[in-house]
Amino acid sequence: MSSDDGKRRMNPGDEAPAGTPGTGEDLCPVCKGTGRIGHRDCENCGGTGRVIRGIGGA
Repeated sequence: MSSDDGKRRMNPGDEAPAGTPGTGEDLCPVCKGTGRIGHRDCENCGGTGRVIRGIGGA
């Protein structure tokens, strides 16, 4: 098994690794969920259109 145990690598727009308690998926604010900027994959979300964000809090 790889060193990341099969977990998704973080993209620049992610605040934490996927599955971290207190986080969830959100639309990428750069590409607005499309995964594309022009004819290229969005670098912020890695082309997925989603980022991992902290949720809740006080």
